[in-house]
Amino acid sequence: MDIPYEVLVYLFEYLPKSDRAAASETCRSWYLAANDHIFLKNKVAIFYKSVLSDETFSPINIFENALITYYNYLFNEVEITNKLNDFWEKNGVNIKCLTLRNCDICEKVFVHILQNCQNLEALHIQSCKELFMSGRLLEGKTEGLLANNLENLKCLSLSGNQYLTDVLVNRFISAAPYLEELNLSSCSLQFHLGLVKKFYPPGSDVFHNPSESVLTFYFILQLIVAKAKTIKHLLFSNTLIDGAALKSLSEVDNLKLETLQVHSCDQLTNTGILALTTHQTLLKALDIGLCTRVTDQSLVHICKNLVHLEYLNIQRCRAVTDLGIAELGKLKKLKSLNISQCELITKDGLEKGICAEENNVLEELDIHSLNLDQTGVIMISEKLPSLSSLDLSYCFNAVTDTSIQVIFKNQVLLHTLKISHCDKVSDAGLTGMGKIETDGNNDDDGPIMSSMDNVQAPLKIHLGSRAEEEIMRDARRKRDVMRMCEKLTTDTYSGYSLARIKGLKELDISGCNRITDVSLTYAFNFKELFNLNLSRCQQITHEGIVNLVKNCPSIEYLNLIDCYNLKDEAVTEVVKGLRRLKQLELRVSFINILCNVFGISEWKAILQRFFKFYMYLHILT
Repeated sequence: MDIPYEVLVYLFEYLPKSDRAAASETCRSWYLAANDHIFLKNKVAIFYKSVLSDETFSPINIFENALITYYNYLFNEVEITNKLNDFWEKNGVNIKCLTLRNCDICEKVFVHILQNCQNLEALHIQSCKELFMSGRLLEGKTEGLLANNLENLKCLSLSGNQYLTDVLVNRFISAAPYLEELNLSSCSLQFHLGLVKKFYPPGSDVFHNPSESVLTFYFILQLIVAKAKTIKHLLFSNTLIDGAALKSLSEVDNLKLETLQVHSCDQLTNTGILALTTHQTLLKALDIGLCTRVTDQSLVHICKNLVHLEYLNIQRCRAVTDLGIAELGKLKKLKSLNISQCELITKDGLEKGICAEENNVLEELDIHSLNLDQTGVIMISEKLPSLSSLDLSYCFNAVTDTSIQVIFKNQVLLHTLKISHCDKVSDAGLTGMGKIETDGNNDDDGPIMSSMDNVQAPLKIHLGSRAEEEIMRDARRKRDVMRMCEKLTTDTYSGYSLARIKGLKELDISGCNRITDVSLTYAFNFKELFNLNLSRCQQITHEGIVNLVKNCPSIEYLNLIDCYNLKDEAVTEVVKGLRRLKQLELRVSFINILCNVFGISEWKAILQRFFKFYMYLHILT
C-alpha cells in the first residue's frame, strides 16, 4: 500500500535536508514529497562560474525542465545573456528570490528578467558594476520598469555597487511600493553636506531631479521618510554613516525599525546610538560590530531601552568594558549575542550580565578571543543551558580539558561548537577521561580520573629540548587515555565526552594540536554532523580517519588542511566512505599523491563514482 503524499511530507519534516535528499532517490512519489513547497521555499539553486550560454549543455536547462518548481536562484560570477530569455519567460513567474553576484549582465537583459519576475519578493544585486556604470538602467525611455512593476518586492539589496546614484536607487524603489528591507552596505554613500547643497539647493524637490552623479545619504533619508510606514529593516554596514546621520534616521516620523545593521562603521558614535535607542524601541536585531567608537554608554542605553532585542552584535567594540556588559541581563528576550574580540570584557562582566541567573532564552553565543579563564567558561556552561551554538575559538586559557567537559555535561542541546586554536584541549577532555573539578559531591556518573599526572617522575635528567619533552608527554597522555577508553564501553559509561552532544551538526577543532586518533575513535559518533574542521590537527592519522568516516557518515564539508600525518590512504578513505561529501579542503601535496597513485583519469573517475552531489575540492598551494 502506498503511503499518502501528505503523510510522507509530514514524516520528511523530521529529517535533515541531506536525509531528505537521499530519501528522494527512492521513487517518484518520495521525490515529489521530499521536494514539496514546504521544503523548497528556502532552497536555493546556485550557479557558480557556470557557462549558461551553451544551449546544449547549460545547467540551467535542468531547472527549466524540472518536475518541481524552484523559487530561489543565485547567480555568482556568471554571464547572463539574452540566450536565457526563454528560461525567464517560462520560470520567472515562480521566482521569489533572485540574487546576482559579480555577474556580467547588460541593462536590456536585466529589464527583461524583472519584467518576467513579477512575483519577486527579494532582489539582491551585489557588485555588478557594469550594470550600473552607464547610469541609464531602468531609465524608462526604452524598456524601463512600469510603476509598481515590483509590487511584491519586499527586500532590495544593492550592496557593493560603487556606481550607484540617487536616480538609480529611486527607479528601483519607485517600482516597489511595499518595500520592507533596504540594503546599501558597502556602497559609496556620501554624507558631506557640501554635496547635498550642490545637487539639492534649498527648496528643491529631491524626487523631481535626483542626482545622476552621486549617492547621497540625504536622498536616501528622503526615500525612507516617504516609505516610513513600510520600511522595517535597514542595512548600512561598511559605510561612512556617523552619529549625526543615524540620529536623523532614528527620528523619522512613523519609522518603526525591527532590524538595523551598521557593521564596520568607524564613524558611528554614541550620539547616534543614544538617539536610536530613544526613538526605535521596537528593534529586534542590532549589529554594531566593529564600530570602534561605541562605548559602555551606548550599551547601557541599548539594554535599558531596546527591551525587545533578540539579536545583538558588538564584535570588536574595543571600548566596551565590564560596565556595559553587566547590563546585558536586562535584555530578557535576547536569543543571539556576539561579544567576541572585546578585549576589556572579563568574567566579572559576564557574571553580572547574562550569567546573573539561569538563562533559558539565549541560544547563540559568540565569545571567541575573549580574555577569560576556565572558571568563566564553566560559569557560562552552567548558567546558559539552552545554547545551540557556542563559539569559544581563541580562548586560549579558558578552554581546557576541565572546562570542555563541563560544556559536554551541560550543553547537550548544542548544534554548533567552535573551539578553534584552543590548544590546551586534548584527548582526555574530548573523551571524558581527564580530570574535572566537581562541587564536592562524589557522583557515581562523574568522569573517571586519569592518574597520568600523578605518576611520580623518574629520577633522571632529560637531555632533550622542551619541544621533545612535550612530544613525549603527549605520547604518554595519548597512551593512558587510549588504555582507559579501551577498558570502557558505551554501555557502562561514556563520561562527559563530546559524544554526549548527540545532535551536533557543526564542529570546529582546527588548531587543537593535542587531539589525536583517540578522540576520533572514541568521541566521534554523530549521525547528523555535516561540517567538520580538523585543519592543523597534526597528530591525526589514517587510523582516526577510518573511524571518523564510519561513525560520522553525514559529513558534507571537511577541512584537512595542514594535517601532515595524513597520507594517501586517509584521503582515499574519505573519498570512498563519505558519500555525502560536497567540499573537501586539502593541501596540494595530497592531490599529487592521489594523482601518482591512481592517475589523473582514475582519480576523476573515483570522484564521479562516489559523489552523487556536486563536490568542491579546494586545493591550497
